[in-house]
Amino acid sequence: MTNKILDFLFVKTGVPKLQKYLDLSAIRHKLVSGNIANSSTPGYKTKDIDFQAEFNRMTKKTNSLAGITTNPGHIPLGNHDKRGPTIISEKIQSGDFNSIDIDKEVSKMAQNELLFSIGAKLMKHRFEGLRKVITSR
Repeated sequence: MTNKILDFLFVKTGVPKLQKYLDLSAIRHKLVSGNIANSSTPGYKTKDIDFQAEFNRMTKKTNSLAGITTNPGHIPLGNHDKRGPTIISEKIQSGDFNSIDIDKEVSKMAQNELLFSIGAKLMKHRFEGLRKVITSR
C-alpha cells in the first residue's frame, strides 16, 4: 500500500525526472565553470555534455538497449541510466592557446542557469501541489 502511494505522489507527478534534470544541469554547471576558470590554462580542452541527449538517456527515452543488473555489484551495460554523462572535450585548433572561447562559455553558463531555474521552479510547483493535496487546502 505504501509503495503505491509513494509511486503516485512522486513518480506519477514527474519528480524523479525533474530531479535528474536538475542533477544534469548541476553537472553541466560544474563543467562550464571549470572551462571559464581554466580560460588562461595553456592546452586546456573545454568540457561539456550534450544536455538533451543525456537527459533522454537518463529518462530512458532512447532507442538503444540497456542491460539489467540483478546485483548492485554488477556493471551496468549499454545505454544505462546509472552511467554518468558522456563528457565531450573540444579539440585545440593549431596555433591556439587552448580550446576555450570565453564568450561561448559565458553564454552556456547563462543558458544553463536559466534551465536550472526553470527546473527548480517546476519542482517547487510540484511540491506545492502535493502539499495542497495533503493538507486539503
